[in-house]
Amino acid sequence: MLFNDLNFLILFLPAVTITTWWLVPDQFRIHVLIIASFIFYGMSGWEHALLLLMSTLWVYLFTHGLLAIGSRCRLVLAIAFPVAALVYLKYTNFILYDVLSLESSGGEGAFSLFRDVVLPAGISFFTFQLIGYAIDRYRGSVKEPPTLKAMLLYISFFPQLIAGPIVRLAQVSSAIENLPSFRPKRQNIADAFGFIAIGLSYKVLIADSLHHGLKPMLEKPEEIGLIGFAYLIPAYSFQIYFDFYGYSLIAIGLGKLFGFSLPINFRAPYSALNPKDFWRRWHITLSYWIRDYLYLPLRGNKNYKRNILIVFGVCGLWHGAGFSFIVWGLFHGLFVILYNQNVKAWDALPRFLQWMMTFSLVSVSWLLFVFEVQDLSTAFASMVRGGYAEGVDITYEMLLIIAVAALVCFRIKAEKLATIDFSKPLMSFAWGGVLGAAFFMSLMFVDRSEAFIYFRF
Repeated sequence: MLFNDLNFLILFLPAVTITTWWLVPDQFRIHVLIIASFIFYGMSGWEHALLLLMSTLWVYLFTHGLLAIGSRCRLVLAIAFPVAALVYLKYTNFILYDVLSLESSGGEGAFSLFRDVVLPAGISFFTFQLIGYAIDRYRGSVKEPPTLKAMLLYISFFPQLIAGPIVRLAQVSSAIENLPSFRPKRQNIADAFGFIAIGLSYKVLIADSLHHGLKPMLEKPEEIGLIGFAYLIPAYSFQIYFDFYGYSLIAIGLGKLFGFSLPINFRAPYSALNPKDFWRRWHITLSYWIRDYLYLPLRGNKNYKRNILIVFGVCGLWHGAGFSFIVWGLFHGLFVILYNQNVKAWDALPRFLQWMMTFSLVSVSWLLFVFEVQDLSTAFASMVRGGYAEGVDITYEMLLIIAVAALVCFRIKAEKLATIDFSKPLMSFAWGGVLGAAFFMSLMFVDRSEAFIYFRF
C-alpha cells in the first residue's frame, strides 16, 4: 500500500484515524496502530509483515534486560538476524551473479532460492532502525528498554516504516507513552492535513510529471543525445528530490495526526554550497545514522580518507545492490575528500560558483540511480555524438514543469507553508482553501502516480 494510493487516502487512513481516536478505549490505541501498521506493510505480502515482526522480536529479545548494556555478544546476536535477512533478500543475487560471476549449470531451478526472492519494501530503513536501537542499548544510551508494545510500534509505525525518516527511540518514546492521553486538537489536524497536502502535491503534481517526461529517455539511453542530457540531468535531480521530500512531508503529517513529531529529513539540500553541506541537508536522518553508528566507531578523522570511502560505499550499498550504487557512494565520498583537501580554495570562490558546482555534480551523480554502469556508458556515448537525438522530444510542457520544479525547490519552504496560523482567521481560512485545492488536485491525478523511488531501498 502506498501513500499516493486512493485506497490508502480514502479508506485505510480514515478508518485507522477514526478507530484510534473514537472507537476504542484510550489504552487500546497503541494496539490499533500496531495492527494497522502490520496490515499496511502486509498488503505487499504477508511474509513481509512476518519478517518485520520476527526481526523486531529478535532484537527485542537480545536487547532486553540490564545485561544488554555493554554486552558485545548480545549486540552481535541482536543484529545477526535482521542483517542476515537484509543480506539474503537484497544482496544475494548481486553477490552471486555480479560480484562472483557465478553461472547456473543446473537448469532453471538452480539458484531459484535466491533468484525468486521479492525484496520487502523499505527493508533497509527498518533494519537500520533496529541496528541503531541495538547499538543504543549496548552503549547504554537507552537505559530502560521499552515495553514490547512500544517496541513494536516504534519499529512498525506505518507513516515512517517504508521510507523513513530513520527514527531513534528517544525521538518518539514520549509520543508512544502519551498515546492514551493524547487528544488531537484543531492545530494538530490542520498541520497534519497541510503536510499531507503539500507532500502529496510534490509527489503527484511535480515528481510524477517530471517522471512522465523522462520515461522515454530512460527507456532508450542510446538515443538521448546532448540536448536530452541537458534536460535529463536537472529534471531527474528535481524528480528524486520532490519524490522523496514529498514522501517525508506526508510521513510528518501522518505522524502529527497521531501525536508524533517525526524529524525533518530535508533542509533545502540543493542550496548547499559544498558536498559536506549537502549531506547535512539531504536525507538528514540517514546522514546522522551513518555518522553515529559507522563513521565515529571507525574513529572518524583517524584514517580519514579510508573511513570516508567506507561510509559512503556503505551508503551506496544501502541504497541498492549494484555496482552503480557503489560507484554513486564512492563518487560522493571522493567529492567530500577533495573538498576537505581544498576547502580554502573552494570557499574563496564566488558563492554562486560554489553552488553551481555542487548542484551540478550532485545532479550528475543521480544518473547512477537510473542507469546501470553499462547503460550509462551508452547514454554518455550518445551525448558525445551531440545534437538532438532521434526519439527525444522535449516539449514546452516539460520545460514548464522543470521551471516550476526549480521555482518551488529554491523559493518555497514547505514546512512553513504546511502550518496554518489560526490567530489570523481570514488568512487561515484562505490558506486552508489553497491546501485543500492542492490536495484534491493531487487526488485527480493520483491514478497516474508512480511508486515512491525510495520504496525500493
